[in-house]
Amino acid sequence: MKSTSGYTEDITQEMTTDNPMPVENEFGNLSQCYVSLSGHTRLFTATRYGKRYMLKCLKTDFLYTPIYRQALAKEFEIGLQLEHPNICRTIGLEEIPNLGTTIVMEYIDGDTLQALLDKQMLTAGLACKITEQLMDALEYMHNKQMIHRDLKPSNIMVTHNGQNVKLIDFGLSDSDSFTILKLPAGTTGYIAPEQLLPGAKSDPQADIYSLGKVIADMAEATHDHLLEKLAECCANRDINTRPKSIQEIRNLPVHASKEKKASIILALIAALLVFVIAFTYYHRQQMVKGNGSIENANGDSIEDSGNEVQDYRLWNKWFILLVKGRFFSKLRERTFLLIENSVPCHGTYIPCLGTYIPCLGTAIL
Repeated sequence: MKSTSGYTEDITQEMTTDNPMPVENEFGNLSQCYVSLSGHTRLFTATRYGKRYMLKCLKTDFLYTPIYRQALAKEFEIGLQLEHPNICRTIGLEEIPNLGTTIVMEYIDGDTLQALLDKQMLTAGLACKITEQLMDALEYMHNKQMIHRDLKPSNIMVTHNGQNVKLIDFGLSDSDSFTILKLPAGTTGYIAPEQLLPGAKSDPQADIYSLGKVIADMAEATHDHLLEKLAECCANRDINTRPKSIQEIRNLPVHASKEKKASIILALIAALLVFVIAFTYYHRQQMVKGNGSIENANGDSIEDSGNEVQDYRLWNKWFILLVKGRFFSKLRERTFLLIENSVPCHGTYIPCLGTYIPCLGTAIL
């Protein structure tokens, strides 16, 4: 049998003199996309075997300066240890003609958070998603005894496909395993105030302050009051009252309120679903009692022959299967958790939640 799979056009047309197949270990289509104005590095996009990469190397003036070569090597070593879906992946360190020692990283097809803010393209829902994924990335780094030290909107990528966060630029990052380049570092407006004091040491609270400033930028753009309150907690200038870890942020009432709000909505949906089912069955029984018979689709009369108990059992069996399902079990767990904790929503209680839901819980159980 003849196979019908294959390219619809001659693939050799892709290999022209303008776009030759790169030789082994050689990058092609190099294009400079960023140069640090105050720093010592520059970024290129490049391809190898048809796949895109990001290349980070030193500026020409710093190619042979020992301290900056050490800084680049440190960034590579830190990046190589990070394997997380919300962190840009570091692939290798190579010597590339005309670029020198270069960090090879994954290519991220997306925009920086700063670009989204400038274009006014950030929504409240996306801001909350970015916040959650940023916390996941930072918590992962902190658990590995690493500090980012330069968290800001321009160092946060948001992918076009899926709108997921990718934390980038570990040029100022630090780890307990390094003894060089330990001086406090950061960007004005995002660096924690205690980092500017003599003898300051980097710790997770410095990243948490920067996270708070980033969240504040998103809250201002989206007018989200819950994000604004979360930003105030994280960017507290008093280090003694600022959260000491990402887990402490997750435990803050202001952070949990969005999850509780979603749970309340799920609980109300469950209540409405049960009400509709109960009302439909009740209405059907009243029709049977009132008319003594039910007409089918063909207009034939079906007498009530004492099958009410049987009908009820069938309905009850179907109802039990519904409420014991995975979806309803999740709703039930969230409902009882809400009742137990007396959950407020935006500072006010929902009156019907405390009176109707316990009945719903009893019916389900």
